[in-house]
Amino acid sequence: MDNKKAVDLVKRIAKDRDETAFSEIFDYIAPKINAYYLKHNLSSELAEELTQEVLSTIWIKAELFNSEKSKFITWSFTIARNKKIDFYRKNQKNVSSEDVRDFLYENDKSNDYEIESTINKITEELDQNQKKLIKMSFFEQKSHKIIAAELEIPLGTVKSRIRATLSKMQKHIL
Repeated sequence: MDNKKAVDLVKRIAKDRDETAFSEIFDYIAPKINAYYLKHNLSSELAEELTQEVLSTIWIKAELFNSEKSKFITWSFTIARNKKIDFYRKNQKNVSSEDVRDFLYENDKSNDYEIESTINKITEELDQNQKKLIKMSFFEQKSHKIIAAELEIPLGTVKSRIRATLSKMQKHIL
């Protein structure tokens, strides 16, 4: 299925809650997402459960899909990746940033170069303070208030710096 057809189907789902369109999307994307989870050593039961969650999210949030920002398959796998992260975070204690990185990027080898290239571009562009803020916020899961206290800077400064850093990172991802 090409992206144009997928976009048309998602629009029908968003606008009319078209079950036929959803069925086509389901038949197209579900096996790919399930295979993605199985490739990452999740049990078949868990892979099926997470795949169902992804498809439910696509059904519920179809109106949020923006074809100008990404292809349908990219959007779908972003949802799948986020479900995998949520599962991982709920079921792992004391996770290091290296563990999270390994888990997130152990995907198929065809995307390794692209992912590594994107990570390298982002890493080169961020200064040490930006990297520290992102690490504290997303990998150490510290609240903005705790980050502000630890770094001895105002809360508003923490929030605006994280927002600016994420914006800087986003231009490499989209």
